[in-house]
Amino acid sequence: MESKELYGTLTMYGDPEQQIVDELRLAIHDKKGNLIFATYWETSVMEKEEIIKSINVLCSQYRIKELHTIEDILEPEFEEVNGEKMRVFRTKIYEK
Repeated sequence: MESKELYGTLTMYGDPEQQIVDELRLAIHDKKGNLIFATYWETSVMEKEEIIKSINVLCSQYRIKELHTIEDILEPEFEEVNGEKMRVFRTKIYEK
């Protein structure tokens, strides 16, 4: 079985005006943007150093070819799925 080249997209969510990050989301995906794995960290729960270590471990485990960080702090995104409010994990930023 051929292994896929995997990529990571790290997105910061919070208050863009105040430049406050409440949550970091990591989406691991193939080069077409198909989601393989996703997780998040809340900055109120974990220290910055712990979050960085976790990100590094996941990138190593999944053999991430390239980690892309979206520089802007975005407002959190949720969608309703089967009556439940679910986090949205983006592998690309779409223009509206």
